[in-house]
Amino acid sequence: MKKIAFYTILIASSIFSISLNATEGIAVIDYRTVFLGTDLARERFEDLRESSEYKTISDEAQKKQEELISVSEELQKESKTLSDEEKATMQKKAQTLYQDLQYANQKAQALEGELLQKLEAEQTPNVQKVINELVKAKKISLLFNSGALLAFDTSNEAINVTPEVIDLLNQANKQSIEDKVK
Repeated sequence: MKKIAFYTILIASSIFSISLNATEGIAVIDYRTVFLGTDLARERFEDLRESSEYKTISDEAQKKQEELISVSEELQKESKTLSDEEKATMQKKAQTLYQDLQYANQKAQALEGELLQKLEAEQTPNVQKVINELVKAKKISLLFNSGALLAFDTSNEAINVTPEVIDLLNQANKQSIEDKVK
């Protein structure tokens, strides 16, 4: 009986040590989160959302949303007393408002997408430099893009290096700004 317990403990400990060693030298990064998570990205997106073009689009979308809600509520309340023609007219108006709302949202998303592309183009050299330094410092043998994986434990700091890369990139960006000021 003691031998069975001993072998069970031996097997369990070897499996545990294998699973711990299996993650050594392996890391995962979420590039989209890196580009969106920096202080620079937050500032640029804040500037975009405060721009007159974006505010106009946002206000237009909000107005269309409110009109759509109003027309939908009116159609629900008055559906019993409206003629088929009036119902069709209101439904067509609701459909038009919905399409206008979708279009406004697409314009806003396009502006955000353009900004993200600019950030990626501008920041890619810094990101690559930070990642290369991190790979060397942490002795990472394999670095995976999170988009290529089915799943991984994002809370495992030993595997998920995204927050660390964001911090290092923020530091590099601050240093770059300080160097330009000097």
